[in-house]
Amino acid sequence: MLVSKEADEDLSLKESLGVRLHVLMCGACRNYRCNIRFLQRACKAMTSPSQTNSRSPEDMH
Repeated sequence: MLVSKEADEDLSLKESLGVRLHVLMCGACRNYRCNIRFLQRACKAMTSPSQTNSRSPEDMH
């Protein structure tokens, strides 16, 4: 599925245009693409250094 591939790597111009055109017409794929992008942002936010707990284990008691 090109929408999943798009999330992982750059698409060729032909693939990119094909995905854009299809997503304009297909509500299910538009929702799927939106969900993938949300999950990417959520995962990135969870792994960013600013989101990690900066307290030492001793401070948690």
